[in-house]
Amino acid sequence: MKRFRIVFLLAVIAIIAGAFVAGCGSDQPPAQTQTAKPSASATPAAATGDNTDSYQTRIKFKAADGSDALVIKRYSDHDKLEINFAGSNAVIKARSNAENRWKYKEAADGADEKVQIAEVKLQQDSFKLVDTDEKLLWKVRIKDGKIKVSDNEDGDNSWEIKSKSADKSEIRNQAGEEIGNVKYYNDNGKLKVKNSSNNEILVSKDIKASAAPGVILFDHIPLKHRMVIISELLRMGQ
Repeated sequence: MKRFRIVFLLAVIAIIAGAFVAGCGSDQPPAQTQTAKPSASATPAAATGDNTDSYQTRIKFKAADGSDALVIKRYSDHDKLEINFAGSNAVIKARSNAENRWKYKEAADGADEKVQIAEVKLQQDSFKLVDTDEKLLWKVRIKDGKIKVSDNEDGDNSWEIKSKSADKSEIRNQAGEEIGNVKYYNDNGKLKVKNSSNNEILVSKDIKASAAPGVILFDHIPLKHRMVIISELLRMGQ
Protein backbone atom coordinates (compact mmCIF):
# COMPACT_ATOMS: atom_id res chain seq x y z
CA MET A 1 0.00 0.00 0.00
CA LYS A 2 2.83 2.30 0.84
CA ARG A 3 4.48 1.47 -2.46
CA PHE A 4 1.27 2.32 -4.30
CA ARG A 5 1.11 5.73 -2.65
CA ILE A 6 4.68 6.48 -3.70
CA VAL A 7 3.94 5.59 -7.35
CA PHE A 8 0.75 7.65 -7.28
CA LEU A 9 2.61 10.62 -5.80
CA LEU A 10 5.31 10.44 -8.48
CA ALA A 11 2.65 10.38 -11.20
CA VAL A 12 0.97 13.48 -9.80
CA ILE A 13 4.34 15.28 -9.61
CA ALA A 14 5.02 14.39 -13.25
CA ILE A 15 1.64 15.77 -14.36
CA ILE A 16 2.18 19.02 -12.45
CA ALA A 17 5.70 19.43 -13.92
CA GLY A 18 4.41 18.90 -17.48
CA ALA A 19 1.71 21.50 -17.02
CA PHE A 20 4.27 23.98 -15.64
CA VAL A 21 6.59 23.52 -18.64
CA ALA A 22 3.71 23.97 -21.08
CA GLY A 23 2.64 27.12 -19.32
CA CYS A 24 6.11 28.60 -19.54
CA GLY A 25 6.29 27.81 -23.25
CA SER A 26 3.08 29.76 -23.92
CA ASP A 27 4.82 32.97 -22.85
CA GLN A 28 7.36 32.72 -25.70
CA PRO A 29 6.69 34.89 -28.76
CA PRO A 30 5.67 32.96 -31.87
CA ALA A 31 8.45 32.11 -34.31
CA GLN A 32 8.99 34.84 -36.93
CA THR A 33 8.06 33.82 -40.47
CA GLN A 34 10.34 35.04 -43.27
CA THR A 35 8.31 36.72 -46.00
CA ALA A 36 9.85 37.11 -49.45
CA LYS A 37 10.39 40.66 -50.61
CA PRO A 38 8.65 41.55 -53.86
CA SER A 39 11.03 41.10 -56.75
CA ALA A 40 12.08 44.18 -58.67
CA SER A 41 10.36 44.56 -62.04
CA ALA A 42 10.68 46.90 -64.98
CA THR A 43 8.76 50.12 -64.59
CA PRO A 44 6.15 50.59 -67.33
CA ALA A 45 7.31 53.18 -69.82
CA ALA A 46 4.19 55.27 -69.23
CA ALA A 47 5.08 55.60 -65.53
CA THR A 48 8.54 56.94 -66.27
CA GLY A 49 7.20 59.72 -68.47
CA ASP A 50 9.39 58.54 -71.37
CA ASN A 51 6.62 56.95 -73.44
CA THR A 52 5.24 60.09 -75.04
CA ASP A 53 4.86 58.50 -78.49
CA SER A 54 3.13 55.17 -77.93
CA TYR A 55 3.03 53.89 -81.49
CA GLN A 56 2.55 50.19 -82.17
CA THR A 57 4.89 49.97 -85.15
CA ARG A 58 7.56 52.25 -86.54
CA ILE A 59 9.33 52.00 -89.90
CA LYS A 60 12.18 54.42 -90.48
CA PHE A 61 13.90 55.25 -93.75
CA LYS A 62 17.10 57.28 -93.76
CA ALA A 63 18.50 59.40 -96.56
CA ALA A 64 22.04 58.98 -97.88
CA ASP A 65 23.33 61.54 -95.36
CA GLY A 66 21.90 59.54 -92.43
CA SER A 67 19.00 61.87 -91.69
CA ASP A 68 15.46 60.55 -91.20
CA ALA A 69 13.83 60.89 -94.60
CA LEU A 70 10.56 59.11 -93.81
CA VAL A 71 9.26 57.73 -90.53
CA ILE A 72 5.98 55.83 -90.58
CA LYS A 73 4.31 55.27 -87.21
CA ARG A 74 1.26 53.07 -86.76
CA TYR A 75 -0.97 53.88 -83.78
CA SER A 76 -4.14 52.16 -82.63
CA ASP A 77 -6.36 54.76 -84.29
CA HIS A 78 -4.21 56.50 -86.91
CA ASP A 79 -0.92 56.56 -88.82
CA LYS A 80 1.63 59.35 -88.90
CA LEU A 81 4.13 60.07 -91.67
CA GLU A 82 7.05 62.30 -90.77
CA ILE A 83 8.72 63.50 -93.96
CA ASN A 84 12.07 65.23 -94.33
CA PHE A 85 13.33 64.58 -97.83
CA ALA A 86 14.68 66.55 -100.78
CA GLY A 87 14.07 69.86 -99.03
CA SER A 88 10.48 69.06 -98.08
CA ASN A 89 9.23 68.75 -94.51
CA ALA A 90 5.75 67.60 -93.55
CA VAL A 91 3.79 65.66 -90.97
CA ILE A 92 0.82 63.82 -92.41
CA LYS A 93 -1.73 61.86 -90.43
CA ALA A 94 -3.97 59.14 -91.80
CA ARG A 95 -7.26 58.02 -90.30
CA SER A 96 -9.81 55.50 -91.47
CA ASN A 97 -13.37 56.80 -91.33
CA ALA A 98 -14.79 53.92 -93.37
CA GLU A 99 -13.80 50.34 -94.13
CA ASN A 100 -10.81 50.14 -96.51
CA ARG A 101 -10.55 53.93 -96.78
CA TRP A 102 -7.86 56.17 -95.33
CA LYS A 103 -7.71 59.95 -95.41
CA TYR A 104 -4.25 61.52 -95.30
CA LYS A 105 -4.25 65.08 -93.99
CA GLU A 106 -1.56 67.64 -93.23
CA ALA A 107 -1.68 70.50 -90.75
CA ALA A 108 -0.46 73.25 -93.07
CA ASP A 109 1.20 76.35 -91.64
CA GLY A 110 -1.28 79.08 -90.80
CA ALA A 111 -4.30 76.92 -91.58
CA ASP A 112 -7.02 76.33 -89.01
CA GLU A 113 -8.04 73.04 -90.60
CA LYS A 114 -5.93 70.19 -91.94
CA VAL A 115 -5.48 69.96 -95.67
CA GLN A 116 -6.30 66.62 -97.27
CA ILE A 117 -3.39 65.26 -99.27
CA ALA A 118 -5.29 62.27 -100.63
CA GLU A 119 -7.82 59.62 -99.77
CA VAL A 120 -6.87 55.99 -100.25
CA LYS A 121 -9.40 53.37 -101.34
CA LEU A 122 -8.10 49.89 -100.70
CA GLN A 123 -9.00 46.77 -102.65
CA GLN A 124 -7.62 43.24 -102.48
CA ASP A 125 -4.77 43.68 -104.96
CA SER A 126 -4.87 47.40 -105.71
CA PHE A 127 -5.68 50.81 -104.30
CA LYS A 128 -6.43 54.30 -105.52
CA LEU A 129 -5.44 57.75 -104.41
CA VAL A 130 -8.26 60.22 -105.03
CA ASP A 131 -8.72 63.90 -104.26
CA THR A 132 -11.52 65.56 -102.28
CA ASP A 133 -13.78 65.41 -105.34
CA GLU A 134 -13.15 61.65 -105.74
CA LYS A 135 -11.06 62.30 -108.85
CA LEU A 136 -8.40 59.68 -109.49
CA LEU A 137 -4.86 60.78 -108.74
CA TRP A 138 -2.98 57.47 -108.90
CA LYS A 139 -3.86 53.81 -109.17
CA VAL A 140 -1.57 51.16 -107.75
CA ARG A 141 -1.83 47.53 -108.88
CA ILE A 142 -0.07 44.52 -107.37
CA LYS A 143 0.02 41.47 -109.63
CA ASP A 144 2.44 38.78 -110.82
CA GLY A 145 5.34 40.07 -108.73
CA LYS A 146 4.90 43.64 -110.02
CA ILE A 147 3.79 46.90 -108.51
CA LYS A 148 2.43 49.23 -111.18
CA VAL A 149 1.54 52.88 -110.65
CA SER A 150 -0.40 54.89 -113.21
CA ASP A 151 -2.57 58.00 -113.37
CA ASN A 152 -5.45 56.18 -115.10
CA GLU A 153 -7.80 53.26 -114.50
CA ASP A 154 -6.42 51.21 -117.40
CA GLY A 155 -2.82 51.23 -116.19
CA ASP A 156 -1.47 52.87 -119.34
CA ASN A 157 2.03 54.38 -119.16
CA SER A 158 2.58 52.88 -115.73
CA TRP A 159 5.85 52.89 -113.84
CA GLU A 160 6.65 49.62 -112.12
CA ILE A 161 8.69 47.77 -109.56
CA LYS A 162 9.35 44.18 -110.58
CA SER A 163 10.50 41.45 -108.22
CA LYS A 164 13.64 39.68 -109.45
CA SER A 165 14.30 37.55 -106.37
CA ALA A 166 13.33 37.31 -102.72
CA ASP A 167 15.78 40.10 -101.88
CA LYS A 168 15.80 42.33 -104.96
CA SER A 169 13.37 44.28 -107.16
CA GLU A 170 14.02 46.43 -110.23
CA ILE A 171 12.49 49.89 -110.63
CA ARG A 172 11.42 50.83 -114.16
CA ASN A 173 9.98 53.97 -115.74
CA GLN A 174 7.10 54.09 -118.24
CA ALA A 175 9.49 53.27 -121.10
CA GLY A 176 10.57 50.07 -119.34
CA GLU A 177 14.03 51.43 -118.55
CA GLU A 178 15.62 50.39 -115.28
CA ILE A 179 16.13 53.47 -113.11
CA GLY A 180 17.20 51.75 -109.91
CA ASN A 181 16.56 48.85 -107.57
CA VAL A 182 15.51 47.86 -104.07
CA LYS A 183 17.68 45.26 -102.38
CA TYR A 184 17.97 43.68 -98.95
CA TYR A 185 21.56 43.06 -97.81
CA ASN A 186 21.89 40.09 -95.45
CA ASP A 187 25.41 41.06 -94.36
CA ASN A 188 24.31 44.29 -92.66
CA GLY A 189 20.55 43.83 -92.35
CA LYS A 190 19.74 46.90 -94.45
CA LEU A 191 17.17 47.45 -97.17
CA LYS A 192 18.44 49.97 -99.71
CA VAL A 193 16.93 51.87 -102.61
CA LYS A 194 19.57 52.81 -105.16
CA ASN A 195 19.22 54.75 -108.38
CA SER A 196 20.75 53.82 -111.75
CA SER A 197 24.01 55.52 -110.69
CA ASN A 198 24.19 53.18 -107.66
CA ASN A 199 23.61 56.07 -105.26
CA GLU A 200 21.72 55.27 -102.07
CA ILE A 201 18.40 57.09 -101.89
CA LEU A 202 16.65 55.42 -98.94
CA VAL A 203 17.97 52.97 -96.34
CA SER A 204 16.09 51.07 -93.63
CA LYS A 205 16.96 48.51 -90.97
CA ASP A 206 13.32 48.07 -89.90
CA ILE A 207 12.19 45.87 -92.78
CA LYS A 208 13.72 43.17 -94.94
CA ALA A 209 12.35 42.14 -98.31
CA SER A 210 10.08 44.96 -99.52
CA ALA A 211 9.63 46.66 -102.85
CA ALA A 212 7.53 49.53 -101.45
CA PRO A 213 10.26 52.16 -100.92
CA GLY A 214 11.24 51.91 -104.58
CA VAL A 215 8.33 54.27 -105.31
CA ILE A 216 10.60 57.09 -104.10
CA LEU A 217 12.23 57.04 -107.57
CA PHE A 218 8.90 57.77 -109.31
CA ASP A 219 9.78 61.46 -109.33
CA HIS A 220 6.92 62.42 -111.66
CA ILE A 221 4.61 61.81 -108.67
CA PRO A 222 4.44 64.55 -106.00
CA LEU A 223 6.58 63.62 -103.00
CA LYS A 224 3.73 63.48 -100.49
CA HIS A 225 1.77 61.15 -102.76
CA ARG A 226 4.84 58.94 -103.11
CA MET A 227 5.13 58.70 -99.33
CA VAL A 228 1.43 57.81 -99.05
CA ILE A 229 1.85 55.06 -101.65
CA ILE A 230 4.89 53.68 -99.82
CA SER A 231 2.93 53.61 -96.56
CA GLU A 232 -0.01 51.80 -98.12
CA LEU A 233 2.18 49.25 -99.92
CA LEU A 234 3.84 48.45 -96.61
CA ARG A 235 0.39 48.07 -95.02
CA MET A 236 -0.39 45.49 -97.70
CA GLY A 237 2.85 43.63 -96.98
CA GLN A 238 4.60 44.63 -100.21
